[in-house]
Amino acid sequence: MEGRKTKHALTKEILKYLFFATMIALTVVAYIFRNDISEYFALNLTGVELLDKILHYVPNLIISIQIIVLACVINTILNLLAKLSFGLTDKGKTIVNLINSLVKWIVIIASILWILSTWGVNTTTLLAGAGILALIIGLGAQSLIADVLAGISIVLEGKYVVGDIVVIDNWRGKIISIGIRTTELQDAGGNIKIINNSEIKSVINQTKLMSVATCSINVASTESLEQVENIIKDALPEIKTNIPAITGEIDYKGVNSISDATIELLFSAKCYEEDLYQVQRDLQRQLKLLLEKNNIQSFAVPVYKIDGKK
Repeated sequence: MEGRKTKHALTKEILKYLFFATMIALTVVAYIFRNDISEYFALNLTGVELLDKILHYVPNLIISIQIIVLACVINTILNLLAKLSFGLTDKGKTIVNLINSLVKWIVIIASILWILSTWGVNTTTLLAGAGILALIIGLGAQSLIADVLAGISIVLEGKYVVGDIVVIDNWRGKIISIGIRTTELQDAGGNIKIINNSEIKSVINQTKLMSVATCSINVASTESLEQVENIIKDALPEIKTNIPAITGEIDYKGVNSISDATIELLFSAKCYEEDLYQVQRDLQRQLKLLLEKNNIQSFAVPVYKIDGKK
């Protein structure tokens, strides 16, 4: 199933680049023969006034397509340069995402103005009017401006980057994108939360330092604590070998609590945040298997005396 999905994705990617290459080739050909094309469609080809009038706009349509293709090429080249400049580190990916967002909108706006100019629209007047309109909109779009400024601040400060596991508004997830307006998190269940950058007030970054996985096991209170501790300490190096995700030594913290029936023993181990819960589960399992292997009971039936009788 996975192989089929990979093959489908590869085919889709190849078709996309073939289409892109074809459009570039047609654009180059149309540019070389642009004068001939303009002269050809300037003729009254059909003799029908309405159809001829429509055909007269074909050169403008071709130029518009050329502008769109050129915009795609420029956007692709700038994105590639951004990736080469900032590398493939987590911080580099974050900066690249932000630059790509900015570049995309700049290219789109410039392309629209160029196309409108091709169709005879006075873009100077349009820009002047847009300036006044932008001022009016800006007064009512303070949240948008705040999102953009917050996005730039996040990237420059580098407190967290793409790939980090963070907690924002009690939502724990991995950062998959930091855009010009929003940040996207994905939790362990694959759910994606999109947060406006200006709404991020506090962040707990759980990947700056190694995380600590903790677990506890219960031993029957009737067991010899000293003997159990010696067995566990001798077995900890082997348990660590069985759990490769643990980055340091397994620490036995000692007795966490005591009751009539059980003694709770506490353990901890350092690991990467993305492995935290799996390490806890694996450590719990290995310790349980160790108790079973050595016939160590995890619970003692409590004995009570009522009227002097057990």
